[in-house]
Amino acid sequence: MASTAQPASRRANEPFGGARALALLAIAVTLIGFWRTFFTQLGNTDTLHMLHGVSSVGWLVLVLIQASFIRARQFNAHRLLGWSSLLLFTLLLVSAWNVLALMLSGKGSPMPFELAKLFAMSDVTAIPLMVILYAGAIWFRKDRHVHSRLISATLLAGLLPATARMFNLVMPGIDGLIMAMHPTYLFELAILAVLIWFDWRAGRLRWPFPFTFVWMAIAYATLFPGWHSVWFDHLCKAIAATA
Repeated sequence: MASTAQPASRRANEPFGGARALALLAIAVTLIGFWRTFFTQLGNTDTLHMLHGVSSVGWLVLVLIQASFIRARQFNAHRLLGWSSLLLFTLLLVSAWNVLALMLSGKGSPMPFELAKLFAMSDVTAIPLMVILYAGAIWFRKDRHVHSRLISATLLAGLLPATARMFNLVMPGIDGLIMAMHPTYLFELAILAVLIWFDWRAGRLRWPFPFTFVWMAIAYATLFPGWHSVWFDHLCKAIAATA
């Protein structure tokens, strides 16, 4: 019994070690999802979409580097890069908002307004989640268990567009992209469920992954009902007016 309890106790005291694997998965999904529409079109990409693409990929790479710093016990480098991430995160948020407004206004995409609202619904729920997770990671930066999970969860919060486009390769066309929202959310919820299960089995479950799971489950449950709601129509028109 003592030999069984000792490894369990040791695992419970270890910080989350899956950030590198999550970052690599997120990078792979992003490359697959946006390969044809972004990575092979860099010469034809406008400044706004270029900034958003670079900051989005940069965030994934930053999390990968930060996790590698921790694994190598380079704590000073991790801390310095962590504070400098404020600039990158700000650029990511500002560019995401402007891309969203441009999409809804119809100026940056031929996508009809009614269709654009569906993907805007996903963004409107994901962007606040990312802000909460990142702000929480700063607030709880001295709690390595909570901090590491909050930062890791930002990868999934920001991965929805790439995941949808990845599944759109299997279900081509606009109708396929609409239907791709189902496997998109189920895919990310499944990842979170696995993370929660492993944390629970190791005796080190913390609140960030369950919190993110509940948030994304609610976002998925309200995605299609909210798409055609009157209040969301007004919100989308207000966002479009800022473009």
